Amino acid sequence: MTFLPSTSGPYRTPPWARYGLALLATALAFSLQWLLWRWLAPSPYFLFLAAIILSAWLGGHGPGALSITASLVLTRFFFREDFPAASADAHHSVTQALFTGIAALMILVAARVRTTLHEAELARASAQANGHVLAITLRSIGDAVLTTDAHGLVRFINPVASYFTGWREADAIGQPLERVLRLVDPSTREPLAPSVPAPDTERPVQLGHPALLLSRNGTELPIEHTAAPLSDPHGQRLGSVIVFRDISARFREDHERAQLLAREHDAHLEAEAQRERLETLFMQAPVAICLTRGPDHVVELVNPLGHTLVGERLALGRSVRETFSGLDPNLLHLLDEVYRKGTPIAGHEVPLHADFSGTGQEEVKYFDLTWQPWRGVDGEILGTMGLCAEVTEQVLARREVEALAADLQKALQIRDDFLSVASHELKTPLTSLQLQLQILWRSLPATDADGQPHPARKRIEATRRPAERLHQLVNNLLDVSRIRAGRLALEHESVDFAALLQDVVARAEADAAGAGCTLVLEAGAPVIGRWDRLRLEQVVTNLLSNAIKYGASHPVELSVAQDGDLARLTVRDHGIGIAPEHQARIFQRFERAVSERHYGGFGLGLWICRQIVESLGGDIRVESLPGRGATFTVALPLEPPPSGRSDSGSAQMVG
Repeated sequence: MTFLPSTSGPYRTPPWARYGLALLATALAFSLQWLLWRWLAPSPYFLFLAAIILSAWLGGHGPGALSITASLVLTRFFFREDFPAASADAHHSVTQALFTGIAALMILVAARVRTTLHEAELARASAQANGHVLAITLRSIGDAVLTTDAHGLVRFINPVASYFTGWREADAIGQPLERVLRLVDPSTREPLAPSVPAPDTERPVQLGHPALLLSRNGTELPIEHTAAPLSDPHGQRLGSVIVFRDISARFREDHERAQLLAREHDAHLEAEAQRERLETLFMQAPVAICLTRGPDHVVELVNPLGHTLVGERLALGRSVRETFSGLDPNLLHLLDEVYRKGTPIAGHEVPLHADFSGTGQEEVKYFDLTWQPWRGVDGEILGTMGLCAEVTEQVLARREVEALAADLQKALQIRDDFLSVASHELKTPLTSLQLQLQILWRSLPATDADGQPHPARKRIEATRRPAERLHQLVNNLLDVSRIRAGRLALEHESVDFAALLQDVVARAEADAAGAGCTLVLEAGAPVIGRWDRLRLEQVVTNLLSNAIKYGASHPVELSVAQDGDLARLTVRDHGIGIAPEHQARIFQRFERAVSERHYGGFGLGLWICRQIVESLGGDIRVESLPGRGATFTVALPLEPPPSGRSDSGSAQMVG
C-alpha cells in the first residue's frame, strides 16, 4: 500500500497551535525590538514584519492577521516616534496604515507561495508513488521489460529481462541496448537490432517480432519482442521501451511440427527406398529365394537365381512336392512343420535329386537350405520362405581336400617313421666310429720323434668333429620322433645350472676358437634347481652352437643367474641377427631364417629347445635386429611344475 500526503491543505497542525505560534512569534519580535530599540528606533516594524511573514507561512491568513493586530497594538503603545504633538497622531496613523497594507500583502504572498509549494509537493509525491507502483508492476509482470534513454543506454531492466539476458540489473544499467539485448534472426542467424520507430510515425508500436535472444551466458532463447518510443508531452524523444516474452513453447511446438512433417516425409521416402532396396535385394540376392503359399507349398515368387539353380521346373503356381519328386520325405515333413507351427528349419549340404538341366536326366546337387514362416501383417502364417545356396562345388572341393589331407597325413607318418628308423640305424655305426676314433687317438703319442704334435692325432681330431656333428644331427632326429610320439622322458634331479654352463662352455672352446669367437661367461653364484641334466645341457649346447655358427668372428656372451624362483639363462651373439618377421618362425620344426647354402642344419635345434624348456615349465624368447646379433633368454622355474612330477622323478614330454 502507498501512503500519499494529505490533500486537505498545506497546514496540517491544529488551529490553536497555529494561532499560538503567531502570538509567540509576535512576542519574540516584541522582545527583540524592545532590546534593540536604541538601534531600531527609526524602524519599529522591521522585526514585526518578520513575525507576520513567519506566522502567515506557518499558519495561514488567520494567524497572519492576528500577528498584524498584535504588532499594531504593541507598536502604538510601546514604540511611538518622537514627533510634534500636532502631527504625531496623523503620522502614526499613516505609518500603521502603510504597515498594515504591507503586512497584508506579505500574508497573501506567503500563503500563495506556501499553497503553490504544497501543490508541487503533492504532485511530486504523487508522481513518486505512481512511479513506485509502476516500477513494482513492471518488476512483477511475466513479460521482460527494458527501457533506454535517448542515447540508447539501458535505464531500467526488470527481473524477467535480467533472467533472460543473463545481465544483472546493476551491470545492465548504463550499457548500450545492443550489448544487453543481443538478437539474431532465427533463420539466417544475422544480428538484429530492436527497431524503435519515431514518435511521429502512424504506427509507433512495433508488434511482436520473432527473434533469437543470445544470453550473456551463451544460451539461446526464442522470443517475441515489441518496441515503442518514450516521449514527453511536447513530443521530445526520451528513450524507448522494449517488451519481450519467451516463446520457447510455441517455438518448440512449431519446431516439433516441422520435424514431424519432415519425419513423415523422410519416412515416406525411406519406405519407398526400402521397397526399392528390398526388390533389388530380392532380385539380385546371391542366394535363391522362394516364397510358397498354403499347405501345398505352391510357389508364389522366385528370384532369378532360384530359376538359375533349379531350372524352370520351379515355376510360379507349381507345388514344391511336384517339382522335386525325389525330395527326402523328412524334408517335406519339416517343410509342413514350418507352415503349421511357424518353426524355422535349416539344412546343411542337403542333396537334392532333380532334372536341374532340363535334359530328362536326374542329377544330385547339394544345397544349404533355410525355411522359415512367411507371415502377414497380422502375424498369420501365409506360407513359407526358403533361402537356398548351392554348395555343390564346395562339397566336392572339401571332399577332395579331405582326401589330400589324409594322403598328406599318411606321408608325414611315413616320413616320421623313416626318420626314426634311419636315426636308429645310423646311431649304432656312428657310436662305434666315435669309439674307435677315440681309442686310436689315445693310443698315439702326443708328439713324434721330433717333439712336434703327432700328425696322426691332428687328422683323427679333424675326423672326430664331423662325426660328432653328424651324431648330434642323428640325436636331433631321434628327439623329433620321440617328441612327436610323446616318448621323451625327463629325469628331474638337483642340478647346479652355473656349473653345468661352465662345463658346456669348456667343451665348446675348441669350436669357438675355430670360428674366431671369444666365449665370455658370467656365472658366479650357484643356481640350484631340479631339472633334467642331459636335456638342460642339450638346450645350452644348441643355443651356444647357434651363437658360434651365426656370430662367427664376434664374442659370444653367456650368463646365468637366479631371479626369485626362476633361473635365467642368456646367450648373446653379435652376428647376423634375425628379422622381426622371422623370430616366431625359427622355433618351428624344419624352419630356418637364413639360406641353407650359407649355413647348414635341419632347422630342428631351436624347436627341440622350445619343447624341452616348455616341458620343464619355462619359456624361451629371442630379441634381435638384423646385423645386430641375437639374444636368447631361457627362464626356468627352480622346481618342476606339478604336472611334470612323478614318484620315480621322471616326466613324460609330449610334442
